[in-house]
Amino acid sequence: MKNKTKLASIRQAFGDTLTALASKNKNIFVVSVDLKSSLKLTKFAQKFPHRFIEAGVAENNATGVAAGLAKTGKTVFVASFSCFSPAINWAVIKQSICYNHANVKIVGSHAGLMSGALGATHQMLEDIALMRVLPNMEVFSPADATETAKITTAISHSRRPAYLRLVRPDTPLFFPPKLSFTIGKSHILQLGQDLTIIGHGPILDTALQAQVKLKNKLSLEIINASSIKPLDQKTILHSLKKTGKLIVVEDHQKIGGLGEAIAHLLLESNLSVPFIHLAVDNQFGQSAKDYSKLYQHYDLDLDSLLRAIKKLT
Repeated sequence: MKNKTKLASIRQAFGDTLTALASKNKNIFVVSVDLKSSLKLTKFAQKFPHRFIEAGVAENNATGVAAGLAKTGKTVFVASFSCFSPAINWAVIKQSICYNHANVKIVGSHAGLMSGALGATHQMLEDIALMRVLPNMEVFSPADATETAKITTAISHSRRPAYLRLVRPDTPLFFPPKLSFTIGKSHILQLGQDLTIIGHGPILDTALQAQVKLKNKLSLEIINASSIKPLDQKTILHSLKKTGKLIVVEDHQKIGGLGEAIAHLLLESNLSVPFIHLAVDNQFGQSAKDYSKLYQHYDLDLDSLLRAIKKLT
């Protein structure tokens, strides 16, 4: 996924945006799980010390505190690594947040295979599955730092529980700055006729690279489904009725991810199209400083996508 495109930090975009939003909204609170600096919330804590709560390494307690604050009318962001939240505190999220319709946003960083030197123990490939299944929970996975700012803003204005999936490294900027973000809507990053590629998160940049490689040989329609739940069914179905072929690419387990959600949509819609799902196939991650090596190993890199395209066309 390496290219010459400008890189930016998704985590920094989240921290900066939330701090700016809190300057205008006194009801925004943050509950941290001893990961303030990693989630880029140091400025928030310095600027709003009475609205920043450090819970320490206690995910369940932090989530309970957040739910309590939300029931007093606050908009609360719980910030941690995705391998800890929602992995450790899932039951509290279900009972205290979703069951009670509490206005809490779970922010999980270091998602997917992009954990860098922290290794396999800090990778999270099951978070979308865990959060998609919860009633009342919405799930978002921004493509880059630009979209992260837009999604953070959108969910701060919503009263519904939400999960925001972030990654660790700086990643390519490719989300058009002029595009707005609407909960429940996807973005067509590129119009095409021959094949639809749908994904979420920074890995979707691989699809744009694939079109460059293919030049004028094939016309790819590339859809950024950053709103995983609610899913933009209309845009997806319209594209697939046009192209008749589908590849879903995501840095997540095949089970429970975006690909499974779209497969379910196709079955319900009685729409049959050739479909390849590029994702981690019922395996745990491995440790590697360079996540591009992991993408090669799990068939998530550009060459793997090009092979999948060739197979369908």
